Amino acid sequence: MATKEQPVSNPRYRILAEALREAIVAGEYPPGGQLPTEAELAKRFGMSRGTVVKAIDTLVAEGIVIKRQGAGSFVAVPALHRRSSRLMSFTETVSEQGRTSSQKVLSYGRANKEEARAYGSHEPSMLLTRLRFVDRVAASIHRSFIPERVLEQLSAERLGQLLKGDASLYAAFEDAGIAIGRGSEHVSARLATADEAEMLNIPCPSALMVVIRQSYDHQGQLIEAAEAVYQADYYTYDLELVRGTAHEVPHRLRVVTDNSNNKDQKEN
Repeated sequence: MATKEQPVSNPRYRILAEALREAIVAGEYPPGGQLPTEAELAKRFGMSRGTVVKAIDTLVAEGIVIKRQGAGSFVAVPALHRRSSRLMSFTETVSEQGRTSSQKVLSYGRANKEEARAYGSHEPSMLLTRLRFVDRVAASIHRSFIPERVLEQLSAERLGQLLKGDASLYAAFEDAGIAIGRGSEHVSARLATADEAEMLNIPCPSALMVVIRQSYDHQGQLIEAAEAVYQADYYTYDLELVRGTAHEVPHRLRVVTDNSNNKDQKEN
């Protein structure tokens, strides 16, 4: 006579992982927020530290939690997905993904000529530096070199709003009748400086994604040259590639390959 199969109990680490998952979804631990230490969780749930480690590793594998060496475990911040076919501002990108953006102006003043040229601005420019937030979590630092002739077209009211962090740069351009026609972008990676790590509330050293971009009007005049640095786990770049003969490959994809004059790139 066959014996009835006994139900298998849920492993304790899965029970803890589910409890933490539910707490994260409920907002008890917000994106970017730190989880209790392994010792604290072990004491609270009456489990061994090994069980706690396995539960957290489960959430790490699911992309819900990230571990930072020497700092602890944190709720993962959903990455911003950038698509190569559209020229969009940071504010538009965040809004399209159903999230909330905000910003804090860190500094505004005349740009160093040599530094401005290094980023693609070869005329008198102003440097606007902003800390950008997604759902109130510091996500990026943007340094924008804007030619003075462009800023002269903005109304005093609009410029004031921009410097208070109450307006998107692209929105300010459009309100002034400055149409952005195309942009070029170069994406790379590097380690954060101590100042960047402090502003983004990440350990130092940490990896950053770096986007250097120039935006032009329809006559080919520069509107903005910018450097944007993102937390590495906060940024993904989606690119559609086509395999075929040279004349079949869209122009923008060839340009992405050699990092020059991409007409369809995006960034704030």
